[in-house]
Amino acid sequence: MAQTGTLLEFLYPSGTMNILRQYSGWGADSQGGRLVRNNLDRIGYRQYSSFAKDSNTDMTETAAETEAVADNVLSAADNASMKRLYERLGLEKNYDFEEAWRQYSLLELESEQGPLRMQLIRYLSPSERIVDAERIIKLFELLDPEERTPIAYRLTIRSYLRLRNLADAMTLHETGLKTLAIPAGSEELLAYLVKNSSWSRAFSIWQQVQDFRDRPGVKVSYNIFEVLDQDPSLSSQALDLAEYANRRIGNAPPEKSEEFLSLINFASRIVRRALLNSQTFNPNKFMALLIVLQNWKLATPMLYDQAIDLLINLQETKLAVRCYRQARKENDVNWNRPTLHKLLKIFCVHHSIIGMQAVLDDFFRIYSSPTRLAYKMCMSEFAAQGDAQTVHALFDQLCEKSAEKKKLNPKTKTLLQVDDLAPVLHVHAKRGEVQEVVRFFRSIKSVYGFEPSLLCWNILISAYGKIRDTDRAYACFEKLLDDETLQPDDYTFGTMMGICTTRGDVDRVIGLYKLAEQLQVQRSAAMIDTLVLSHIRDGDIDKAETICEEAAGMELKGSRTRMWNQLLVAYAMQRDLVTVNRLLQRMSQLGVDYDGYTYSALMQALCVVRQPDRAYSILTNVMPQAGISSTPFHYAIVMGGFLATGELHKVFDLSNRMVKRKMRASASSKLFELQAQVVEDERLMEEGQASEMIGRALEMFQGAIAAIDPQDISDTTRKGAGNVPVDIAYPTMFYRYIIFVVGQYSEFSTVDKLYDAFKRILPGYRQTVPLEILYPMMEAKLVERDHDAIQRFWELALAQAKGAGTPLVNSGNLPEDHLTEVRSEKILPARQLDLVRHLTVYLKSLNIQMKSDVMTQTVNGLLEDGFLLDNHNWNSYIELLARRHAYKLAFELCETHLMDGWTGWARIRWSLPERNRLPLDLRNTRKKPRHLRPKYLTILYLARGYLELQSMAAESTADETLLNYLETNCPRVVRAITTMQRVDDYLERTVLRNF
Repeated sequence: MAQTGTLLEFLYPSGTMNILRQYSGWGADSQGGRLVRNNLDRIGYRQYSSFAKDSNTDMTETAAETEAVADNVLSAADNASMKRLYERLGLEKNYDFEEAWRQYSLLELESEQGPLRMQLIRYLSPSERIVDAERIIKLFELLDPEERTPIAYRLTIRSYLRLRNLADAMTLHETGLKTLAIPAGSEELLAYLVKNSSWSRAFSIWQQVQDFRDRPGVKVSYNIFEVLDQDPSLSSQALDLAEYANRRIGNAPPEKSEEFLSLINFASRIVRRALLNSQTFNPNKFMALLIVLQNWKLATPMLYDQAIDLLINLQETKLAVRCYRQARKENDVNWNRPTLHKLLKIFCVHHSIIGMQAVLDDFFRIYSSPTRLAYKMCMSEFAAQGDAQTVHALFDQLCEKSAEKKKLNPKTKTLLQVDDLAPVLHVHAKRGEVQEVVRFFRSIKSVYGFEPSLLCWNILISAYGKIRDTDRAYACFEKLLDDETLQPDDYTFGTMMGICTTRGDVDRVIGLYKLAEQLQVQRSAAMIDTLVLSHIRDGDIDKAETICEEAAGMELKGSRTRMWNQLLVAYAMQRDLVTVNRLLQRMSQLGVDYDGYTYSALMQALCVVRQPDRAYSILTNVMPQAGISSTPFHYAIVMGGFLATGELHKVFDLSNRMVKRKMRASASSKLFELQAQVVEDERLMEEGQASEMIGRALEMFQGAIAAIDPQDISDTTRKGAGNVPVDIAYPTMFYRYIIFVVGQYSEFSTVDKLYDAFKRILPGYRQTVPLEILYPMMEAKLVERDHDAIQRFWELALAQAKGAGTPLVNSGNLPEDHLTEVRSEKILPARQLDLVRHLTVYLKSLNIQMKSDVMTQTVNGLLEDGFLLDNHNWNSYIELLARRHAYKLAFELCETHLMDGWTGWARIRWSLPERNRLPLDLRNTRKKPRHLRPKYLTILYLARGYLELQSMAAESTADETLLNYLETNCPRVVRAITTMQRVDDYLERTVLRNF
C-alpha cells in the first residue's frame, strides 16, 4: 500500500495541472495584472470608431460587441507624443512609474510640463498604485479643455474608481457626456458597478449609452462591455443580475412593464456575454446562464450555435452535449448544418447511439435529410460498432438520396463516391464476415461502377486478417504492390504487420516494416504498435520498450499512446507494478496522453497481484476525475479480479452498477457473471442439487447466446476470449466455459449436444474447431474415461497448432522475403505453448491407460516439432513417470529441466537467523509458464521412488546400480529429497504413506 500515492500520481493527463492553474485564480501581479486584464497592454487607444450606429437587434449587437470595437492602435501623432515623453523624461521601461513622475516633477516650466501631461496620464494608467491614481486625477485637472479627450476622461474615471470615489467618477462621466457627446468611461463605470452589484446604477449607465446611440446623427459605435468582458467573475455577476431582474419583474406593477423590458434587455446582454465569453468561461455556471435565457425566451438558434461552437473550441464536449439536449427539451431549434456536424462528431467519438439518432432526427426535421458527411460519419461509427443492419439502412438511404438528386438534375454529379461504400465493407470486416466483404467488394465495380479505392482494398485485407486467412491477405497485398494506380500506404502496411503479429511472426513484422521504408511509405504509430506487440509476444519485452523510446523521436502519423499501453499490459501481466509505475511517469515526461486503455492496463496490473479493490477505486474515482469515461471493458477487468479472489458478491455488485448506469453488458462481463453464478451455486449446493445448478448455468448460457449484440461480435478488447478469431470469439467464450462446467458434473450427453451445436454455428469456411473448445472437450472426456475421443481431439489440436504456429516459408515469393531473417524455430515463439493445457489432459489419459511409452513419445515428438512444455507440463509428466516407476527418466528430466529454478526448501530458509525471503522479482518470475522449477508434489513422488530404491538396493543389484547412478548424475534432485523436512501434511501422508 506504500505505493498507492506514487501510482495514482500519474493517473491524470499530462495537461491537467496546467488546466488547474489556469482556473485556480486570476493570477495578476501587482503592477502588470491590471494592465492585461483591462486590455490596456498597449498604452492609449480610442474607445470609439466612425461606424454607423449598431442595429438594435439583440444577437447582431451582441455579435458585434463580442469583438473589440475599439481601435487599439495608436495614431501616428499619439506614437510620436509617447516617443517624446520617453525621450524627454529619459524612460527606458513602460512600467517605471515612480521615475516618470520624478522626472516630470523636475521640469520647472509650464511649457515643459504641459505638452507631456496627456502622455504621462497614459503612461501611468496601467499602474494599480493609489498614488498614481491620484497623480492622474491631478494631471487631468491641469489639462486644457481641448486636451480632455475621451481617453483622458476614461483613464481619469478609472482612477477615481481605483480610489473608490464613485461620486466623482459619475460626475466626471456626466461632464464628458455633455462636453464631448461621447459616453467616455462608461465601460469602466459599468464594470465597477456590476462588480459591486449596484444594479440600478449599472442599468442607468447602460441606458445612457443606449440613449446616446439612438440620437439622430450619431455615427459612433461604443462598446460599453469591453472592461466587463475581461472580468473572471462575469458568470457569477450575470447570474446575480438575472436574479435581481427576475425579482424586480415579479414585483413590478403593470404600468412599468416597458421599463422592465429594458431591464431584461440589459440583463440578457450581460448574461449572453457571460455565456459566450471564452476568456471568462466558467463550466459550473454555463448551464445556469443558458437556462436563464431560456426562461426569458431569448435563447435563439444563433445563440445555441454560438454556444456549441464555444464549448467545442474549449473542448468542453460534455457541456456541449448537455447544451444540445437542453435545447431540444425546450423547443425545436433550427440548427445550422455545421453545428449538427460538430455535435454528430462528438457523439460518434463517444459511441453514443442515442446522440447520433437525435442529430439525424434534427437533420430530417430541419433539412428533410442528412448531408452526405452526416451519413458517412454515422455509417463509419455504426460500422466500428459492428451494427451491420443500421449501416445497410443508412447506406440505402444515401443511395436513394443520390438517385433522387440525379433524377431531378441529370447533369448533376452523383452524390455517391467510392469511399462512401467503405463503411459497408468495414462493418462486415469488423464482424469477421469475410464472405460478405468479398461479395460487396466485387459489387463496387459491377453494381456501382467504381474502381475499388485503396481504402476498400485495405478493408478487404483487414477482413482476411480478422479470420487469420494469411494467404489471401498476402494475395491482396501483392496485387496492390503490382498496381500502377494504387500503392500501399501506412494503413496497408500496419494491417499486414498486424496480421503477422497475430500469428506471432516477429521476423515477418520486421521485414514488412523494412519494406515500407524501402517504398518510402510514411511511418505511422500503428506500424510501430505492431512492432512493439510482436516483440512482446516473442518474449523480448526489453526490445519492445526500446522501440517505444525510439518512437518518441520519430515523426509519426497518429497517437503513440497505444504502443505504451501494450507495454504497460505486458509488465502488468508479469506483476511488475514498479515498472508499470515507471512507464506511467515516462509517458508523462514524453507528453504521451493517457487514455482509457492506459487505465485498464493499470487496473489489470492490480487485479493480477490480487488487489481488485484498488482497481475498483481507479474505475470509480480516478477515471472520472481524469475525464476518462468507463467502458464495459473496464468493468470486465475488475469483475475478473474479484472473481479470482473469490469475492463473488462484488462481481454481482459491478453488474448491477452497470445496469444502473445504463451501460451495455459486454461479452466479458456476461461471462464473468455466469462464472460467478456457477461458483456461488457450487458453494451453496447440497447433495442432489447438481442438476438444478447445471440447469441455471445452461439457462444463463442460452440467454447470453440469444442476446448477442453487434458490438459483442466486433469488439476485439475482451477478457476471457483467448486467442480466437473475431468471427467466432463470442460463442467460443461461452461454449468453452459451459462445456467445461457440464463435463465436470458428468452430464456427458449435454456435452456432446453443446459440441455439436457449436460446430453448427461455425462459418462454412471453417472446418476445424478452435483449440479453445477442444480443451474443455478433452477435460469432459477424461471425466467420462472416453480415451478414444481424447486421442481424436488431441490429434485435431496438434494438427491445428502446427498449422497456426509454423512460420511462413521464406521462399522468395512474398514481397518482404528478401528483408526477412530466417530463424531456426520450427514453431513461432508466440505459439510454442499453445498445447500446454491439452497436453496435460492427454498425458493423464495415457497414464490411466498405462501407456508410459506413448507418453514419452508424445513429449519427445512435441519437443521435436518445436513446441515447448510449460512448468506445469514438466512437473505433471515427471510425476506420472515416477508413479509408473520410470525413475531413471523422471530423475534425469527433473535434473535437466527443473532444478535450475530450484531455490531450496522454504522451511529451511525460515529456520535461518535472518529470514531469507526470495526477492520480489524472483517470486514474480516463478509465476511465468516458461520459468521451470520442481513443485512440491513432484519432489514427493521422486522421493517415494528414491526411498523405494533405497529399500530394495540391499536385495537387488540393479536397484543399487540405479540408485548410485541417480546420486551421481542427478545430485541436485537427490539433495532436494535428502534435505526435505517431514511435515506430515496431507500430500506427504498420501504419497509417502509407507515410508
